[in-house]
Amino acid sequence: MQLSTFNRDPIRRGLCSAAGLAEVEATMLRLAVGSRLDVAGGIASEVLRTGGKRLRARLALAAGEALGVERSRVVAWAAACELLHNATLVHDDIQDGDRERRGRPTAWARHGVGQAINAGDLLLMLPMLAVGELDAPPVARARLYEAVAQAAARTARGQSEEMALPDLDEPCWEDWVWAAEGKSGALLGLPVQGAAILAGLDERTANALGEAFTRTGVLYQLQDDLLDLSLEKGKGRRAADLHEGKINALIVAHLALHPGEARSTLAFLRTPSLRSDPAGVAALVERLHAGGAVAFVQDQLGLWADAVREEPTLRAVPDLSAVAEELVERVLRAARTATTSATLQGNAA
Repeated sequence: MQLSTFNRDPIRRGLCSAAGLAEVEATMLRLAVGSRLDVAGGIASEVLRTGGKRLRARLALAAGEALGVERSRVVAWAAACELLHNATLVHDDIQDGDRERRGRPTAWARHGVGQAINAGDLLLMLPMLAVGELDAPPVARARLYEAVAQAAARTARGQSEEMALPDLDEPCWEDWVWAAEGKSGALLGLPVQGAAILAGLDERTANALGEAFTRTGVLYQLQDDLLDLSLEKGKGRRAADLHEGKINALIVAHLALHPGEARSTLAFLRTPSLRSDPAGVAALVERLHAGGAVAFVQDQLGLWADAVREEPTLRAVPDLSAVAEELVERVLRAARTATTSATLQGNAA
């Protein structure tokens, strides 16, 4: 099938639509419970019932609509993408030591690390079962199995790379982007790639469309790192990343702009007694503003937004390009709010 097949639909619903989400929720819970409700299935179901934006499911449904795929044929795919995302969240909470997500105790805080790992592993396998339920030719289903596996592997590699950044003597921008594309981007590209496969598009085109949305993961991570400078990230304190010794986009930008401060900055982040001092963290936050790191990250937001918007393969599908624009604007709006909030707090300090 050619991209020219797809014409703009004036009733496109996009990411704000809830159409199909109830079916996605039912599919996820049914797969989590399985043939009988056991401990891992119970914890996985509990995780799924905490809600969330269901952005990956919405992306799959919106992309399917844009590409002319019947919604009933996309529901199981949307469930697969959302199940995989929730698996990574369960494991991520353990690694970060976060005791709360979406206003509720995390799986490990409620059930212990061991059982949370079991539930996360179960959620990691369920997308394969969801793909097995898809109404798709065997060749397309095989491509979807591979897409899920590749995205899961890329996400794990990205998470590992991000965790390794504090150990590098000279963490650079390319290192951070590589980690962000894996950790945050792979599971935003996957829903679109799969919808393109269900629409009958060839491998090169489906991959290109998926990669365009993968870049929005870097956008999201840039926004998330800016959000960390305010109290709006949900961890109860400003600059939680710095208190935890993480190397985020702002730190990488600061080291690139001021290489002479690399040793002292990295020593601060690697020393728990130093980074636990609120005054020391506040001074570093002020340096990120004054030294240009915040402005650099804001500029990067614009560059990455343009990279998504200008992807030629994506521009050839107006409805899907509109979904990308909607996602980009959502991220940029949150980034503007985060930067304003952080600036006001910095000025008041």
